[in-house]
Amino acid sequence: MMRKGSKKKKTPTELDNAEKKYQSLIDKRDELNSEANIYRDERDAIHNQKKKLLDESKEKKELRDRLVEEMREHKKKRNELQKKAKELIEFKKKRGGKIEKNLPQTIEEIRKEIARMEIKQETTSLSIEDEKELLDQIKTKAKELKELEALMKEQVDIVADVEELDAKIDELFKEADKEHEEVVRLSDESQKHHERVTALMNESSILINEAQKKHEKFLKIRERADNFHKKAMEMRKKVLEIRKEKRMERIEARKLIDEQNIAVKKALEDEEELDKAAKASVEKLLKKGKVEM
Repeated sequence: MMRKGSKKKKTPTELDNAEKKYQSLIDKRDELNSEANIYRDERDAIHNQKKKLLDESKEKKELRDRLVEEMREHKKKRNELQKKAKELIEFKKKRGGKIEKNLPQTIEEIRKEIARMEIKQETTSLSIEDEKELLDQIKTKAKELKELEALMKEQVDIVADVEELDAKIDELFKEADKEHEEVVRLSDESQKHHERVTALMNESSILINEAQKKHEKFLKIRERADNFHKKAMEMRKKVLEIRKEKRMERIEARKLIDEQNIAVKKALEDEEELDKAAKASVEKLLKKGKVEM
């Protein structure tokens, strides 16, 4: 016997249990989706950070390549200048090799010797044979003098050429040094950008690994969420079937009640008609005097 004022505890129905299970699955699915979204957002943030690094890396790489190309141009010019300077040095050596340092003194000595022989020829009484021999010597020395004077003139030109070559060689080496300085500067600058590119690529590699780990966790949790979603949809289908079944039961019960009400109403209406008919018959008999009250 229940105590006064106590309330009977409601026993959960199949629908209650199904709806509770469905809601529990939905909650678990949403919880996992929220957790998965955290990893997804972290992954996307890492991807954005990685993209910035790769963009900077691309920019630095392009700048490095431009510097390397410019450095190669300066190196090419430097090498060409150095080559030309070395060629001039070799040419200078060949030209300078023709110079005789004692040539002016030799020419002067030959002139004096010719002068002595001419004086001898003019002031000394010589036989025809000796005079002829002396004239041949003067002629030979005169020819040698002429050749040496021509060589002297050529040497003057060679000296001028050599001096000009020296100036040109110095100029070429100075230009080559400037080009070399540019080569060194551009090489150092390009190396700095290369080192930055290497560092950025290493950082990007680390971020890629981190992003991959986040993505794998995202997929794993998302897969669990999808499984709960699938179970929730199956439970939802069951809830809808139970609700449909309950609704059909209510409709059937309502139909039975309506049919019962119609039957009762009809029965009551028939009973009223019988009472009216009986009353009419009694009144008719009374009128005819066949019935006494």
